[in-house]
Amino acid sequence: MSVSFDPKVLKHVEAEVRNIKHDFRGLVPEESIDALASESLARLAGSKVPQFVPLFVGRFTRQRLREQIRAGAIAVTEPENEA
Repeated sequence: MSVSFDPKVLKHVEAEVRNIKHDFRGLVPEESIDALASESLARLAGSKVPQFVPLFVGRFTRQRLREQIRAGAIAVTEPENEA
């Protein structure tokens, strides 16, 4: 499914996904984050207020990640120690 949004909106969505990857780095595979973010973006395809799409993609993706971690649906890895 291809979702069409203004390039500015997509740029903000990409920035939000980068933030999520940073927040969950070492805990969740990036592929899982990408998949959940894509699903969230697709669900917002008919949005009447596209400027809020990045906010909701971030919120929905984080919420679903936390739910799946709690349910054991996503294998959680130990965070890497940064020296």
